[in-house]
Parts: sequence; C-alpha cells; structure tokens
Amino acid sequence: MKVFRLRLVKLLLLGFLVANLIFIYYAWNTLLWRRISRALGGTDGDGDGHANGPTAKPLSPKDKIRNANKHIRKSITIMFYGHYNFEQDLRSSIENILEIIPNMPIMVLQEGGVEYSYPPVNYERNLTAGEEDTVRFINLAFDVRQTRQQLSPLAMVHTKYVLLMPDSVRLSGKNLLQKILREINTVPGVKDPAQRVAVSSDEVVKRIVLVPFVGNLKSFSSCVRLNLDLPNWTLELIASNHTAHCDLFLQKHAILVDVEALRAMPEPFALPFPEMFYIQAKTANLTATVFPQSFQEGRRLFASFHTKQRRMELRRRQFRDMYKKLQIKRLVRRVHKVPTKAPAAKETGSWQHNLVIDAQFSSSNFSLPQTTVIDLFGCERTTKSCIGAVYNNRPFYFYMDRHTPPCCLDKLKTTFNHVMEEFENVGIRYWLDNYALKSAIETNQLSPDAYDIDISFNVQDLERSNAMKKSQSKPYVDNEGFYWIKATDGHYFRVQFSKINQVGVNLLPHEISGTDVKASGFFGWKANTFAADYLHPMSTVLFLGRAVMCPNNVLEYLEEKRIKVKADETIMED
Repeated sequence: MKVFRLRLVKLLLLGFLVANLIFIYYAWNTLLWRRISRALGGTDGDGDGHANGPTAKPLSPKDKIRNANKHIRKSITIMFYGHYNFEQDLRSSIENILEIIPNMPIMVLQEGGVEYSYPPVNYERNLTAGEEDTVRFINLAFDVRQTRQQLSPLAMVHTKYVLLMPDSVRLSGKNLLQKILREINTVPGVKDPAQRVAVSSDEVVKRIVLVPFVGNLKSFSSCVRLNLDLPNWTLELIASNHTAHCDLFLQKHAILVDVEALRAMPEPFALPFPEMFYIQAKTANLTATVFPQSFQEGRRLFASFHTKQRRMELRRRQFRDMYKKLQIKRLVRRVHKVPTKAPAAKETGSWQHNLVIDAQFSSSNFSLPQTTVIDLFGCERTTKSCIGAVYNNRPFYFYMDRHTPPCCLDKLKTTFNHVMEEFENVGIRYWLDNYALKSAIETNQLSPDAYDIDISFNVQDLERSNAMKKSQSKPYVDNEGFYWIKATDGHYFRVQFSKINQVGVNLLPHEISGTDVKASGFFGWKANTFAADYLHPMSTVLFLGRAVMCPNNVLEYLEEKRIKVKADETIMED
C-alpha cells in the first residue's frame, strides 16, 4: 500500500512537469512566430504608434517627433548657396532650422571670390546634450592641394536629396519638409493619394520641386519656359503662368533635387545661381513643379541702395560670364506687357541693364499682348567681330556645328543696307552676286551661315561714290562710322561695320568690254568672265526686305559660277 502511494505521487509529479514543458513550448513558439510575422510585415512594436499585441505600447509624442526628424535627416541635406557675405542672414536661418530639426545636416557653400567670401561668416553653436555639429562651411574656390573629390561638395552629401535653400528663411515646423519629401518620393501623374506609387530608392528622380517664399511679389510672373538654341547662339525666355511645368523660376524659392541628378550636371553650382542650374536642368530633361505651399521669409536683405546696387553689379557680371561660357549671343524675351519704345543706342552701354533675368521679367497680366524683346551681345563697333579669321571659306564655328552668330548677321545686314543707300543715291550700277544672290533666290533672306555679302558694280561708276573714291588712296570712315577700304589682295573694295569690327560687304568692280563682263583687278573664283547679256536688262530680287538689282536668267548665271540653287521655281521682277 505504501509502495503504491509513492508510485502515484511520482506519476503526478511527472505529469505536472510534462504539462509545464508543453505550456512553455507553445508559449515560446507563439511569441516567436508573432515576431517573425511583424518583421515580414514591416512593423515593429517599438517603432510605430500602434499596439500590435497585448504587450505593445503606443509611441509617445516625443518618440513620433524623434522618428520624423530622423527620417528627414536621412533623406535631405540643406544647402545654402547664392548668398552674399556683405549682406546675409545665415546665422539666424541655421539656428531656426536646428531648433525645428536638431542635428539636421546643413552645408553652406561659399564662392571663392573676395567679393563673395569677404567678410567671412563665423558660426559657432553651443551644443547641448545629444546634439552634434552638423553644419559645414565649404569654400568652392580652387585649391591645388585637394583632390577632385575633395573639391566637390556633393562628395560630402550622404542623403538622397538636397534642398538648395536661399538666404534668410524661417521654418515654422517640419510639416512642409515632410510634404515636399513625400511629393518628390512619389511617381507623378497620380491624383488619387490612395493610388500613389513610391519612387524606388535606387532610382534617380528626374524632377525637381520648387518651394516659393511668402514674400514673393504677385504682380509678376515667376514661371518661365526656357529654350536653349546653341546652333544659333540663342537663349529664349517665354513668360508663362503654368506652375505644373516651370523651366525657370524667377523669384525667391528653394529647390529640392536628387543628388545624383546634381552629380550628372557639368557645373551644378556655377553662377549665376539658380539661372545656370536651370539651364543645365533643362538640358538634362529634368522637369520642375512648383509646390503650392511656401516657406516663411527671414530678415529682409538688400534694403539699402548701396547693398542693392552692389548685388546688382555682381549679378550683371555673373550673367555676362554665363553668356560667354554658354556662347550665347542673342537673348530673346517674350513677355506680356504694354509695348514700349526700344531704348535708343545700345552701343553706349545701356544694353548691360538687360543682362540680368530678374523677377520683373514680365507682368502677370496675360491678357496683355505678348511683346518680344531681343538683346544681342557682342560684335559692336568697338569690339572685334565674333567671326574671326576664315580659312578655306569655313569659320571656326563651322566645326562646332553652329551658324554665324546672330550679332554678326545683324551688323552684316546693317552694313549692306548702308551700302545700298550709298549706291542708289549716287546712281551706281550694281548687282547682287555669288552666295548672297543664291540666298536671295532661295529664301529672300541672308543665309544663317553667311559671313560676308558680295556686291558687283560697274567700274566706270566708281567716281560717282565719294566714299569709294576716297578709299582708293587710304581707308575712309564715313559720317556713320562705316569703314571703307581697298583690299590688299586685289583691287576690290570692302565696307566694314567699323575699323575694329571687320564684318562687311565686298564691292567687286567689273568692266564691260564688248559682249563680255570681266573682273577689274581682282582674282579668284569670283572673277569669272560672263556674257554681258545677263546685265541687259537687269532684274530685281527681294533681299532683306528691299528690292535689289540682279542679273537676268539668274539660275543660268549662278550655274556658270558653279553655284547651285535649291529653289525649283524662281520668280524674278523684270
């Protein structure tokens, strides 16, 4: 009996132990699979604000703010660029950002020139517990002691996006940063928020988000469509009120852009900024969208006349250097405003005021008619011609796949009209010749590749022109500044736009002897002898807006000179 009781106690104890082991096993197994399912589902009881189980606790407001700040810091680096040290608000702007988002990565890019970097900006922050020094000042000046990677500020960026921020900004919270980050992180074109698709982290975002400022003027159009026509040396700007696609934003704003898109640009931080940036973005097919909300302004800058003029002078220099670097010779502005009379005398230097593309580009009243304003840079009376020396009938820009600079074409047309007025006033018998005649037949305009114009005339009429008569012995400058000279490589004449600017018209003398017309004192392929019947009677052709004398049977005439005309049908006036 006693033995039976001992065995029963042992069995009960064994069963109790087995039951405990089974309970522990199932409890451990349940918790393990719950954690695995959370990991696969992308949720974590310690990382969000939802209770996923009986032991999960919701996040406190401090934890939510901490996670939001961490997400912004890992995604965006704020870059201050385009400021001027003689009038700036960088210290207050940086302090404001760090108060909203502690440890936010901030970079201040500084141009190397003395006019930009002096006086230097000194910034020191008293770090509190848990705060790091995340503000870096980077000088963009060339330093032979550094490598190419060390000279690039983008090599120090470790986030996917960069927020290019102008000087003097105040953040009221992190909400706007979260919104623009969500905007650039989603695939465009989807209006329903529930159907938005996120951009892959490895994908280069080919769009930029523009965030305007509250203080921008509403009376001017900020969005501009930009067309860069390098073969014709032209930059065209068209005022627009469509904020969905904005090639260039004129007023104060910040730019959110992918770092890889910046690295793909040849010079993303070239001056003037951001105009040069937008030209490179347009070339790289980056689309821009204006965000509907705005940043708050900081302290008002450039309020005094002195600082405003100093900044404007630097901006003019920046734009002048940009046009030279891009080899832009013509700036076309298409604006909506009341037409005004064009300013007189561009050659006095007043045209320099048109270099800068500022916020007053156009009135926002698009009910007004569109007005086209064209500014030409270079090829003035006091500067050399942009064409330069010509070898084998091919200027240097021919090898760059470009046409004749438009400023040179404009001065060539001006010189041609001046010669026509002189010849017609004194009664010289002339005719348009060679490739200029070919262009007149084909298009009634000057060829985009022309660098001179040939006009032939009867040598017996030479004495009728006082300018040509004087230029036989020495160069002669007429009352309007045109330079008449007798060529050194033959007895023909040349009329240049000025003594320094050698864009001009060739005057080729011909002598009529019997039934033939021969060159009088000049040689080469232009000196072909042809029948006098081509000049009896003469015809006219429309060229540069005026009727110009030319030979009859002009197609046969040019064919004798081995010049082929593209036009199938040519209408001449007898």
